[in-house]
Amino acid sequence: MHVQCYKRKTGKQFVDFLKRVDKRYDKNIRNIFVVLDNLSAHKSKVVQKEISTYCPRIKFVFLPIRSPKLNLIEVRWVWLQRQAINNSTFKDEQEIGQAVSNWKDIYNKNHGKAITNILQENVPICIHSC
Repeated sequence: MHVQCYKRKTGKQFVDFLKRVDKRYDKNIRNIFVVLDNLSAHKSKVVQKEISTYCPRIKFVFLPIRSPKLNLIEVRWVWLQRQAINNSTFKDEQEIGQAVSNWKDIYNKNHGKAITNILQENVPICIHSC
């Protein structure tokens, strides 16, 4: 799982996030599939153009509209909120970002390999998602 905190959800921040994701993976990996909901920032023409130009190996897979049960990240948001955010006091946005980052590191350590293994066993091609 990849996490980056932004103040707003805009196409510009989304492109920045995808460029960061792209840099994390070996250049020999030909496709990086990103599963998305239908947020307008994900579908804008600016995003489509930027990604096709600067990160052509990133491929979008959009979930059906009004299908929150298919959006696996929703469960992780609940976990994140309960384990890192609830009942906590933060003095600024950086502290919140650090709490989120720490939680993500623990999550990836405990669950990241299992998720990758499941995908590789059940999908005939190598899929890396974020």
